[in-house]
Amino acid sequence: MEKRAPLEKVCVADTVIQACLAHAFTTEQEEVMGLLLGEVTVHHGCSTTVAVSSETVKVATTVSPAISTGAKSFGGNVNAPTPTPTSTSTVRKRANVWGAWILQRSVRRADRVEIAPEMLASASDEAERYTKQVGHHTRVIGWYHSHPRITPYPSQVDLRSQGSYQQMESGWVGLIFSVFYSDATNRNSVSIHCFQTGPGETHEKVEIEIVPVGSMPLKSLPPCEVTHRLLHVFRSEVNAAVELVRRRCKDAPDAMAAAFALQEVQLYTLEKLIAQPTLRHLRACISYMEREVKRLEKELAAQNS
Repeated sequence: MEKRAPLEKVCVADTVIQACLAHAFTTEQEEVMGLLLGEVTVHHGCSTTVAVSSETVKVATTVSPAISTGAKSFGGNVNAPTPTPTSTSTVRKRANVWGAWILQRSVRRADRVEIAPEMLASASDEAERYTKQVGHHTRVIGWYHSHPRITPYPSQVDLRSQGSYQQMESGWVGLIFSVFYSDATNRNSVSIHCFQTGPGETHEKVEIEIVPVGSMPLKSLPPCEVTHRLLHVFRSEVNAAVELVRRRCKDAPDAMAAAFALQEVQLYTLEKLIAQPTLRHLRACISYMEREVKRLEKELAAQNS
């Protein structure tokens, strides 16, 4: 029963949302993808039903550890048959996401993205590293991808992919980040959608809550390496694209010259888009931390005097 229990709710750390959005905003021409790290917990509860003649009506549902109460009132005269309550156990899953692993794409298109199998294996290694750093068992529990310029709702391809993942883990999390999207009034918006695949490849929306990373059940905070990982992945993708041109054109001079020129442009764009803003942010953080150290030293000196 636990293996096929449905996913009820997903709690995502705010740092993960920031990392996924930073990844999604790097391109508005192609989808990007990554994996989610955390844990899936199983919650047992009780569902009570009342049988009246041939009709069965649910009157209350409770799921541990959350508390939910409710009752269904019945009309009719005092001679109506006495309802017979029947209790059945229910199992639900909830997910806590405190890490994201950016993956190198093997297929880069505006309407879909694919990942090489060896990249999926690297995510398992990253989950083990997270386990040691945060002091809590961490594993790969979901995926995210972007929808540039379109709504956040999953396509049939997304639903099929999600469904295949759910065959391994029914609590597998699916997140979609819609970026660079403009509605009929030309108003830009960013949307986050959490979903699963239901029976017959139907779309099922899942409740999502963004929480501070400090509220996660961790002994220490997760590593913050988004910028480094983004630069590493994108450089690898650019170099792989140049190598693909080399193989297809058999080192034709004109084709290779164009490929190298495009490589330089893309690497320059990545530096301007990711590296330099991060460098400015870190320099500002250094100044802030130096002021905080001085303030704390003064407080400590005042307490000791």
